[in-house]
Amino acid sequence: MAPVCGGTADPREAAGPAAQWRPFDLYVELQDLPRAYTCNELWYRFHDLLLAIGARPYPQIVVYHCDSTVAQSSHSPSLQLQFQLPDLLPPSLSRYADVAVERSTIRLGPGKLPSFTTQDCELLKQMNAKLLAALPVHVVGTLQCPAPAASKERFVLEVQALLPHS
Repeated sequence: MAPVCGGTADPREAAGPAAQWRPFDLYVELQDLPRAYTCNELWYRFHDLLLAIGARPYPQIVVYHCDSTVAQSSHSPSLQLQFQLPDLLPPSLSRYADVAVERSTIRLGPGKLPSFTTQDCELLKQMNAKLLAALPVHVVGTLQCPAPAASKERFVLEVQALLPHS
């Protein structure tokens, strides 16, 4: 029996499957939201969602058709998003990995994402249709928004994504 020597395995392999950061440059148009959002509100909501699904820190987010006050903001803003997500590599290319990942189920909604409130269900619904649908994530189930009278009711969207292994 051959002796076992330590330290020969790639530490990224021990942490999880091998992946590379894949860049995304997307334009998202939101339509007829039930309420207007300030530029900062939209920036933080998209930032929090991107980080929750495994995006590399410091995504570039530019928001259009909004202002610093809700009264001057539009119900149909747009965003330009530039960010990176992990993308699995086949085992034969694992030597090119720059991140180890693990597949996780993430719950998105108020109380799960720092900037989201119970009034953001329609926003999350449009984020799902216009952003998450364009990404290599798997949405589990469908998002149902509670009736406006039940606005304190929690909503949640579950997504399976590759998260960088910490």
